[in-house]
Parts: sequence; C-alpha cells; structure tokens
Amino acid sequence: MLFGSKNINMTNINEDMMPRTTPIKTEVLLKIIQYTINNNSTNIDFNNLHPDDYFMDSLVDNFKLVGIKNHFENIDYVFAFLKENANLLNDDDFNTSDYIIPQMKKFNWVGKEIYVAKKGDTYSGVNEMYSKEFLENALNNNEIEIWSGELKGEEVYDTWDVEVEIDSIDEVPFNKDTVKEEVDLDTYEAPFTSEDFMNYVESEWDIEMLDLMMGIISKRKDYLKQIMSKANPRTVVKGFKRFDESKSDEIIDSLRILQEILNKK
Repeated sequence: MLFGSKNINMTNINEDMMPRTTPIKTEVLLKIIQYTINNNSTNIDFNNLHPDDYFMDSLVDNFKLVGIKNHFENIDYVFAFLKENANLLNDDDFNTSDYIIPQMKKFNWVGKEIYVAKKGDTYSGVNEMYSKEFLENALNNNEIEIWSGELKGEEVYDTWDVEVEIDSIDEVPFNKDTVKEEVDLDTYEAPFTSEDFMNYVESEWDIEMLDLMMGIISKRKDYLKQIMSKANPRTVVKGFKRFDESKSDEIIDSLRILQEILNKK
C-alpha cells in the first residue's frame, strides 16, 4: 500500500518512488523482539543475524503472543527490519521513532539445482548378425557399444542428494525508466512541489506513516542546525537577553528551511 489506503492525485510524484507502509506496527514488533531478546539465553549480534538462526525461530514462535500471523511475507519483513536496525537493537534502543521501516524491493536471481540422478539414454541401431541371443549378450557386455547407435531419447529417473546453488541476486528498480539506482543527494531535486507535499500530508490517514515522516524531517532539521551553528557561531552577551533566544533560533531555522523550499519551486 502506497501512502496510506486512499488514492492521491499527485501527478508529479511517481508511485514507485513513494515509501510503503509497514505490514506490522513497529511498536508491536519491538515489544515482541524485546520479549524474545530477554528470554534468549545467548547474546545476539543482529549485524550477523541469519534467516536460519535460532533467534529467528524463537521470534516467529512468539508471533502468536501479539497476533502477528506466521506468514512468509511477515517473516521476510521482520528479518529485514532486524537487519536494517541492527545497531539500535544491539544498543538496546527501543525508541520507536529511531527505527527505519524496510521498503519493498525487487530482486532478480539466478541459481541452479544440483542433484544425483539415474539417467537413461535410448539408442537404436542395426547390426547384421547370425544370432539374436549373441547380439543381445554382446550389447550387454559392451562388446558392441550401445552409444554407437542413434540417440532416440533421454529420460531422468530417480534423483537424490538435491542441492541448490544461487549464482547471483541483484536488486532491480520497480520502474527502470524513472527510478535511478544511485542518487546524488547533493544535487537531488524532488519530483514534486512543496504544494504537492503539503497536499499529501493533508490527505494522509496513516498515522504511522506521518510519524515516520516527522522523524525523518526532525533528524534532517537537527543535522542542518548543527551545520549552521558550526558555520556561524553566535556570541551571546549575558545580561542583555530580552527573550528566549533558543526559541528564536528554532524560528529562524524553520524560516530559512521554508525559504529554501519555496526557492526550489
């Protein structure tokens, strides 16, 4: 589901570039993850987590405690969530707003199935002989090579010791014509206007998606404030404050950011 459950008339925004909402509420998922960690006897390094690890089995078993369905798609999402936020989980940080929601991706894969099999090749030939029985015995004993005849067909019978080898898995964009694999954020220009963005916010009904956007915007604001404060340090003269200067800085920062957005239009 893209940008909530309703259709949004935003012709300047490509739907394939929009974030997708989470299939599992982050707060609920974090509770069951924390519960599983607390009941696990060994320490987990989430950076090295594997889909077949014991922790994943325990976590999936605990899905029923919070009503998460044991579906393949849910398990895939949860594993991606654990890997995307491995450092936060390793630090026991369970603040919901700090977490990244994994996005659905498309992958192209190539692999092979390797197995031992009983294979039969059927040949047909013509030999001038005095005895049919002698000819049959000569063929069975390889005195006359059966492959000297004409190949008529092949058939594979029983197989065993089956193994799968994956040669490659590559991520591909949902729409190759509009989505770039690499984006230069220094020169990036949004494919929508500030008016489009405000219209979207006003039409969004998914609270978790709005929380996600607020978290990203808040982090970006903090980053810009740090850059501006280092580039233009202000000298504060004590005893001459007429108002709360900290609040003034926030207002000025917000006005500057708003001006930058409007200038891009």
